[in-house]
Amino acid sequence: MTLGEEEEGNNMFPSAAICKGFFSGRSPQHPSFPPVQHTLQPWRIPGVRGSTDSPILKIRYLFGYRSRAMSPEPTAAPTRAAASPPAPRIPRRIIALRLPWWPTERLVRHHPEARTHPFVTTGENRNRLVIAAANPCAVRAGLTPGMPLADARAIVPGVVVRSADPTADALALERLARWADRFTPRVMPDGVDTIYLDIAGCARLFGGEESLLATLRTALENFGLTVRLALADTPGAAWALAHCGTEDPAVVAAGTGPSGLKDALAELPVAALRLSAEVADGLVSFGLDRIRTLSGIESVKLIRRFGVEPVRRLQQALGQVDEPIIPLRPLPPREAHRAFAEPISTPFDIRAAVDGLLDDLCLELSRSGEGARRLHLVCHRVDGDRRSLTIGTSRPLRRKRPLMGLFAEKLEQVEPGFGIDEIVLATDVVETIEEVQEGWSVAAPARYRAADEEELADLLDRLGNRFGFGRIGRPVPQQSWLPERAARRESGSQPASAAGWPEDRCRPLRLLSPPERVEVVSLGSGDPLPAVLSETSQPAGSGDLCHGLRGFRRQGRFHQLRMAEGPERLECEWWREDAPRRDYYLVEDETGGRYWLFREGGGGAVAMSRWFLHGVFG
Repeated sequence: MTLGEEEEGNNMFPSAAICKGFFSGRSPQHPSFPPVQHTLQPWRIPGVRGSTDSPILKIRYLFGYRSRAMSPEPTAAPTRAAASPPAPRIPRRIIALRLPWWPTERLVRHHPEARTHPFVTTGENRNRLVIAAANPCAVRAGLTPGMPLADARAIVPGVVVRSADPTADALALERLARWADRFTPRVMPDGVDTIYLDIAGCARLFGGEESLLATLRTALENFGLTVRLALADTPGAAWALAHCGTEDPAVVAAGTGPSGLKDALAELPVAALRLSAEVADGLVSFGLDRIRTLSGIESVKLIRRFGVEPVRRLQQALGQVDEPIIPLRPLPPREAHRAFAEPISTPFDIRAAVDGLLDDLCLELSRSGEGARRLHLVCHRVDGDRRSLTIGTSRPLRRKRPLMGLFAEKLEQVEPGFGIDEIVLATDVVETIEEVQEGWSVAAPARYRAADEEELADLLDRLGNRFGFGRIGRPVPQQSWLPERAARRESGSQPASAAGWPEDRCRPLRLLSPPERVEVVSLGSGDPLPAVLSETSQPAGSGDLCHGLRGFRRQGRFHQLRMAEGPERLECEWWREDAPRRDYYLVEDETGGRYWLFREGGGGAVAMSRWFLHGVFG
């Protein structure tokens, strides 16, 4: 075998051309070897006893391939780099989030009685109605899933019944899982009441595993949901602890391995392994009611008697067989597009194309029960450029007419150039729309209110797209007794205020800021104006007629009072700076004007006090 043939079988040896160049004393024409001038002489290899004339040994030494007898001293020749070890895999940490009352708690928003009264959902089974799910009140009353509805009504005559909707339950669980991706991108709903979260590498962003669990629990409880949490290295172990464990949250330390997981699951029933009811009942009938008894039996015997399911589930729970977490795919963008064989450029054609795109997009939003909050119109021109328009709405919307009205105000901004060959209409912000029943005569007032709200919302949309939604605000109430602090401005992007306007107190529509100082005229002040009306002419329950107040002078004009109600004492909050007390009076002058006056200090003579006009009614 020649050196060239040996190279084909073992790439450790150089080619014959390179070897020939060394033996002839000439440098081979190869870019890796600079030109040298030397002749091959008998020579000694450093670190090797004796000398050798073996050409193969000389070549191996020159190229860095040394035998075990050679010295480990480094040489100038390059050596083959050792393969780097694979990066260590981050151990998984799985949270099993269980919602035990999910089918009924999901309906609390639309049916408040589901929280305070016995409430069940029913489905059909063998031509009869049976309970599919029950809330805690119904369970405490003795109603359980699978019970016939007739028996349930005999036990609890006032039970509230709604039809079960497994599809809606699954869709709502998926939406909740998508909400949970703020904690980790690896989220997967499982079954009818469980969500898996793989938080490996994410817990440090929330202050650790305990802090993440607490944050997750608080958020779900604020939604009005009952939740049980478990954390382990495998989905099977986390599911078993969340459904059958006694601790909440149940946490298995990271890296415990199969032995640690086996100890944590030892006393749980075999149903915690997510077995079918038939297999679980068969195991219990043989006395294998706990996982510790099941794990002590050989796999071959279990497979021979009960099939592969209990063995596979046990190995998944202990981490001996991998069970993947398949995260939810991102939602596809809600979009519609039109491609044109011939470019369009006239305003009529562009408007017609947008009209058709809105038909397609609104139909898709209607099928998904959603409405758009922001839409983007992108026009691709034949010259490679594109023009885009963006509109926003103050509420979720999927009706074509108002959306087309918003686009119509901006379509003139589109410059078609040499023509538009494609138009894409997409929405990146969508929200769920609650359906409103219309057309019933008994609900005419509600229909009128809905129509008024729609008109107001359309006006806000037009103003917001023209001037910006950040410039549009509304007054909302906040907790304070002082009138000037009882309201604040809120834009459309801010959450709704939890406070409410006082319903038992009369407040003016217009407040003066700051309150305007006025001069009052009272009884005994020597003013020649006519006296106020007698007490018999006062409205019932009006009380003291402003301590003898006859009228007030504002901007040079005197307002003689006919009626007055008060006083109503208001003070600032105890944690704020000390402010004088105020006694407010609702007064009406002889021309029918109604005003809101207050006296600062709340004591002393009327004429000596400081009076202010704070509001005007009407």
